[in-house]
Amino acid sequence: MSSEVAAEWASGWRSVLAAGLGTATGLSLFAYLTSIFIRQYTAEFGWTRADIAGAAWGTLAAGLLAPFVGRLADLYGSRPVIIASVTSFSLVCVAMALQPGELWVYYGLYFLLVLTGVGTGSLTWGRAVGQAFLAGRGFALATALAMVTITAAIMPVVLQAVIDAAGWRAAWLVLGGLCTAAGIAGLLIMPPQPPVDRLAAKGSMAPVVRSSAYWLAVLGMFAINVPSGGLMNQMSVLISDRGFNPGEAAQVMSAFAVAVFVGRMVSGWLLDVVPARFVAFGSMVLPALGCVLLTQTGAGLVPYAVLFGIVLAGLSQGAEGDVGPYVLAGRFGMPAFGAMVGSLGAATTVGTAVGAMLFGRTHTATGTYDFALWVGAGCFVFGALCYLMIAVPTRGRS
Repeated sequence: MSSEVAAEWASGWRSVLAAGLGTATGLSLFAYLTSIFIRQYTAEFGWTRADIAGAAWGTLAAGLLAPFVGRLADLYGSRPVIIASVTSFSLVCVAMALQPGELWVYYGLYFLLVLTGVGTGSLTWGRAVGQAFLAGRGFALATALAMVTITAAIMPVVLQAVIDAAGWRAAWLVLGGLCTAAGIAGLLIMPPQPPVDRLAAKGSMAPVVRSSAYWLAVLGMFAINVPSGGLMNQMSVLISDRGFNPGEAAQVMSAFAVAVFVGRMVSGWLLDVVPARFVAFGSMVLPALGCVLLTQTGAGLVPYAVLFGIVLAGLSQGAEGDVGPYVLAGRFGMPAFGAMVGSLGAATTVGTAVGAMLFGRTHTATGTYDFALWVGAGCFVFGALCYLMIAVPTRGRS
């Protein structure tokens, strides 16, 4: 570690820890857990997987508002946006626990969950990290955002135990309480932020939206999240359909989370020493192979193909969270960080919504996920190529 990076960590470690706590328990965590509730809803309410996947329309609408939430953080600072988001997200979790089983209520609550949860992610918490680090920004962002993989590795097993003991409604209350506790802790740990230069922030997005690099980043993020979002939305049942019981499926989901952690940390380190476009391309191509493996049907091959395919998807998912914010911050600086990362969040949300519907409706129509998986493999390759075309000047490299 260079003296410059060491100095950044000496002064910025509190920002990393605070961001890690905040992002590890909000909307980012729910993305790993959504599929756990599918069997509970189908059993209690008689909904089909396609019905449940229909909530993606609410996700789509809410996700499109992410750049506006990010813009608020650019203009007024992260702290007030975080306070509002953590409070409202936790309350929506309570409302989820009380839902009556009407699809329109579920869709509305899902919309609110995503809308309020946008401010619990990297566009707010990551801003503090980006301001505290420059030479070591890649690894610092990775460390903060990797903490969600720890909770994501633990919570599938914890929530399954809660569901078994007290039902799925209790699991929603656990999620809401966890977000509240960690959000408060993160806000207490986060050091005071530098005052926002509103004049600079107001004009900061104009040159960004005129750049092809920005649109390539957004398009690439959308493409890779079609299969990534579909896999995460249907992961528990996809694994169970291949012969795994619920406990084994939860363990495979935990392995996915561990792979996300490894992918995030390795990619974060590489971003500080290797041109970002090469890191992005390599990490985003890997899950294309994972999608192909998940279509395999040989009796002796299935358990290994499923596990390896899920792990490859996890490695890429980890890198994805680092690469997007790093690329845009490296190209355009921090004044528009919230709006830029919000745009990536919108692309992620739209891609996830499309993927959820693609995977859910493919299974309803064909009884398997194979068609969606082949489409997903192509999307991963396309997204990787988008990022390969973005040059990021970083300490003399591009």
